[in-house]
Amino acid sequence: MNSIQRYYENTENALPHPIVKKFLSMGTKSEYAIDLGCGTGRDTVYLIKNGWNVLSIDRENTRDIIFNKLDGEEKNKFNFKCQNFENIELEKNKLIVANFSIPFCDKKFFNDFWNKIVTSILKDGYFIGNFFGLSDSWVKIKKKMVFLSKEQVLELFKKQFEIIEFNELERDEKTAIGKIKHWHVYEVIAKKVK
Repeated sequence: MNSIQRYYENTENALPHPIVKKFLSMGTKSEYAIDLGCGTGRDTVYLIKNGWNVLSIDRENTRDIIFNKLDGEEKNKFNFKCQNFENIELEKNKLIVANFSIPFCDKKFFNDFWNKIVTSILKDGYFIGNFFGLSDSWVKIKKKMVFLSKEQVLELFKKQFEIIEFNELERDEKTAIGKIKHWHVYEVIAKKVK
């Protein structure tokens, strides 16, 4: 079994990310969301079960894994596209969710990718997601991935967003395929105000 298959198998029944649960607890009106790098749909399913319509995007075709977790009417709130971040096309939306996905964009394409994300979010829409920091152990071995300083992450949101939640997390923990690594993660909930 290759690592991507093991990843999907190990995350198939994962709970939604805590930052998504926190966002929904704020009572924001459910509208149209995009889940970037949705994997097996842990956040997609949670959003749909809380009234959101969701377009899930992943480079692997995980549509059926997610579709099979949804009940009758919920299936009508779900759409899926297989796309790479490097040439992604994004529809207008009120929420982008990007947990443990943005860092996997090839860093040569990151600025264009980020601009597409910002442009796609409508005014008064939200971004929920995370970025990998410079102390992450993958910095040394994953040369094409995106790693940012705290200042660089904050700069991404400076002009058009109000940051509602910002957390810096560091811990040693297993990856979804069972290898221990040092995680350095910045979590963000931000509202687009311009």
